[in-house]
Amino acid sequence: MLKKFLTVTVITAGICCSASKVRIDIDGLEGTIGLKPGNADKSLKVANADWLKNKSQYYLTIHSSDKLTAKWQKFSFSFTPDKDGIVKINFLGVFYKPQGAKKNIEVWAAYDNITITGTEAKNCDFEFVNQKNLFDGWEGDESNMVTGAEDAKSGKNYVIAWHDNPVYQTLKVKKGQEVTVTFFAKTSQGPVKDNSDFQNI
Repeated sequence: MLKKFLTVTVITAGICCSASKVRIDIDGLEGTIGLKPGNADKSLKVANADWLKNKSQYYLTIHSSDKLTAKWQKFSFSFTPDKDGIVKINFLGVFYKPQGAKKNIEVWAAYDNITITGTEAKNCDFEFVNQKNLFDGWEGDESNMVTGAEDAKSGKNYVIAWHDNPVYQTLKVKKGQEVTVTFFAKTSQGPVKDNSDFQNI
C-alpha cells in the first residue's frame, strides 16, 4: 500500500511540475478600481478578467505563456489604476483540471525576489517572519512558506502557491500612477512532506 501511495504521489508531482505556470491576479473589485494593463514581458499575458463580465475592468489576470522550469526565471508587467484606493496582489498557480477529474489538481509555483514600483510593498524577498510565524506583510498559511532554503533566489526564504492557496498582499495605489511588478518564478512540487504523511497507510 505504501509503495502504491508513493508511486501515485510521484506521478502527481511530475504532472504538476510539468503543468506549472505563472498566475498572478490584481484585484480591485472591493474599491471598484479600474485596472488598465500596461507593458509586460512577451512571455506574459496580462488581461482583464472577462468572466466577471461588467466588472472585468476591476480585475487583472497575469499568466505565463510557457511552462515554468526548475530554474528561476525573471518576469515583469505593469498596470495603471483609474483612481486612488486599495488593490490586492495575489500570487498563485494556474487552474488545472484534467478532463474527467472531479476537482482541480494542485499545481504549485514558487515566487521570490519581488520588486514593486509605483507603490509601497512589504517584505518582497520574504526574509522577515512575524509573530504569527508567517511572512510579514503577506497573507497565506504555513504551507506557502519555504524557509532556510539554499535554492532561494534571494536570501534564504521564498513562497510557493497554487490556485486555491494563494499568497497575497494589499497595495495602496494612486490614480494614473503606473505600478510595475518584477519577480522570479519556478516550478515547485508543493510543501515539503515529512514522515508523518506516511503513517497509518
